[in-house]
Amino acid sequence: MADWQEGQDALRQEVQRVTALLRSIEDPAVPAVGSWNLGDVAVHLSQAWLLVTCLAQQDLSPFHAVIPRDAGVAAGAVVKDMWDWDEVTNSGISSATERDLTVLADRIDELAEKYFSRCAGQDFDAPRQWIIEGTMFQQATLTYHALNETVLHGYDIAHAARRPWRIEPAHAAMVLARFIVPVVRAADPRVFVNGAKASGLHAAYDVRIRGGESFHFVFDDGALTIEDPSPRKIDCHISADPVAFLLVVWARQSQWSAIAQGKLMAWGRKPWLGFQLRSLIRNP
Repeated sequence: MADWQEGQDALRQEVQRVTALLRSIEDPAVPAVGSWNLGDVAVHLSQAWLLVTCLAQQDLSPFHAVIPRDAGVAAGAVVKDMWDWDEVTNSGISSATERDLTVLADRIDELAEKYFSRCAGQDFDAPRQWIIEGTMFQQATLTYHALNETVLHGYDIAHAARRPWRIEPAHAAMVLARFIVPVVRAADPRVFVNGAKASGLHAAYDVRIRGGESFHFVFDDGALTIEDPSPRKIDCHISADPVAFLLVVWARQSQWSAIAQGKLMAWGRKPWLGFQLRSLIRNP
């Protein structure tokens, strides 16, 4: 319970920061991430908050009023496969007409309050259907899903607007351990692996998040499992600054700049495997 409350507090803080940032920016047309401009990122973040709120209340009808449901997907889920998610997010961006950043900030604030109200008194261990058909998470994981979206896209918005922006290391560590790791664990072992790079590789990485948790990333001929630390033989140890690791995972920062700054460090029997880790993993 303490961990979930910690996540809830972090999420409230990040929502307040990102909505204040949005209200301080006038031009939504500034280029931001890929083909998205700053307004597109704000729209996406508002839709992500709508989705998480709907997942928490186990009713996706408000979300599907914005992005129509695929008739081939089971009720309660959004996509059959993780790799269908880009199509959903891009559909949401193209169908939205609102680009006023203050209006979008108000929308995010309103949805966040609905989410927090929904969480009040709820069992944080209660099972909830996630976006992928057949994938269930605890209610608490939805908090870290929302934290991931808010932290990452707050960074995108600030970066596009050329505003200084600090990602709290503790918040990045929460996202890594309590959202990204559970998602990989819940998926088929080959879903998030670059098969061409990982084919034939048998290697165990000890990934230590500074100030956070540690995990063993175990590759087995194109499959990846993430395990809790154990006495197994480790090929490569990695010490990772949580903020840098999060940005590298989401392709917001080059691993080479993080390595040059000492924010990613590798050692062990096969330290050169440290340079390969990011290329072994694919993300939506």
